[in-house]
Amino acid sequence: MGKKITEEELDVLIKYIRSKCGIVLDSSKAYLLETRLNPLIQELNIESFMALYDMLKKDYTGKISTKLIDAICTNETYFFRDESYFKIFVQKFIPDFFEKNPTGNMKVWSAAASTGQEVYSLALSLLDAGFDVSRNKVKFLATDISDKAIAKASSALYSQFEVSRGIDQKKLTKYFTKKDSNWKIADRVRAMVQFRKVNLMEPREIRSLGNFDLIYCRNVAIYFDHSDRKKMFDTFYEVLNPGGILVIGATESLMGVSTNFKKSSFNGVSFYVKE
Repeated sequence: MGKKITEEELDVLIKYIRSKCGIVLDSSKAYLLETRLNPLIQELNIESFMALYDMLKKDYTGKISTKLIDAICTNETYFFRDESYFKIFVQKFIPDFFEKNPTGNMKVWSAAASTGQEVYSLALSLLDAGFDVSRNKVKFLATDISDKAIAKASSALYSQFEVSRGIDQKKLTKYFTKKDSNWKIADRVRAMVQFRKVNLMEPREIRSLGNFDLIYCRNVAIYFDHSDRKKMFDTFYEVLNPGGILVIGATESLMGVSTNFKKSSFNGVSFYVKE
């Protein structure tokens, strides 16, 4: 049976998690922390959540902190999640960009990419639309704060259950190969994407990535408080090229958070433009 978390332990861990990755939790998440962190407590062979906190304070190498973040981060995602967001990519964003920049290269960033299904869905959308990717005109970068998620995404290897969520038989045959009980994305698709670990609460890390023409950051800001949302979106504005586009989740909004962007929409999908 796992350890139970005390109010004091809950309070210090909630504050620590927010300081490290911006995720805001409250006292109602005690069970979630117990469920996610008990395996780490067992792995470290320690007696309590406070002992874990004490180790985190002395974690100069960052190894334990990394394990904590991997355990806490929600990596719920699947291929072609909310399909309209991938249709707008090939029907609107791609044609508009190359109409204005016929000789340019489009840089696309999937922020908080989790285990990679979003960015691979963008790449597959591009291939299915018949876009000539051989000239490397569209460059994809995908980032996440979780080492575990990035390693999974970079491996391009998914279970039967994972491919069953969003990948139809035609795509499975065309873009995946069977590997034991799993499915591996074709090398030509994997080669379209670069993966990096990035903390969205660290503006310097975001700026180090360079500039982008399109940023997908869906269903992420809901885990942050107002000040952290503003900091993140302000930094996104900095790294977007003029005319660049920010895409957030259907239930998210910049209202009351950032006035830098102009809101627009296409076929019922809202997005934000840097003018």
